[in-house]
Amino acid sequence: MDGLKRLAECGDANNLIAMEIDRLVSPVISPKGWDYLWFTGPAEVYQSRAVPLKESAICCHTHNDGGLLVKQVSLPFKPDTRLRWSWKMDVLPSSVREDTLPTHDYLSIAVEFDNGQDITYYWSAELPPETVYRCPIPTWTHRETHVVIRSGSQGLGEWFNEDRDVYQDYVNAIGGAMPGNIVNVWLIAVSLFQHEEGVCQYADISFLADNCVVHI
Repeated sequence: MDGLKRLAECGDANNLIAMEIDRLVSPVISPKGWDYLWFTGPAEVYQSRAVPLKESAICCHTHNDGGLLVKQVSLPFKPDTRLRWSWKMDVLPSSVREDTLPTHDYLSIAVEFDNGQDITYYWSAELPPETVYRCPIPTWTHRETHVVIRSGSQGLGEWFNEDRDVYQDYVNAIGGAMPGNIVNVWLIAVSLFQHEEGVCQYADISFLADNCVVHI
């Protein structure tokens, strides 16, 4: 820090040193109980704070970067297992369909299973709801399935409550032998491909299984 301050005294082109000092003084702290996926690396994309209409929300801001936040879960995967959450999409990081590699920028919430598969639910710019496709990133194609649940610009900036039958979604979107357990919940932000900005908020994440609610 002292070195940056001394360097700034010699000149600060485009205020870059001042911005780095501000970043170090006021770091973006990850939400409690969540960690960045180790092989994609840490980022400064997510933080918790109180927002209008919600006592606490996980706020996401991505701009030409990405982050995958993980929270461990230990939950038997049975019929009628449901994922519930609230979200507010303010800015989508893509203005076109996201199912190609050059346009694969999106914001989503995902469920990972003990067989290594995951389903990720997201709001698409153009693809219609209930569109299903495998991830176009080659290293993720074998493990990740995308499910569109909202589309277009209508509703951006508003809170929505979502409720998905994860078990039925797995049957429909992936099929085959069913996994035994849910092991993680993910929050995913990608804006690396088109270098645009994405902004959203998540709250009230929970599972409903065997008539019991498990808050995340």
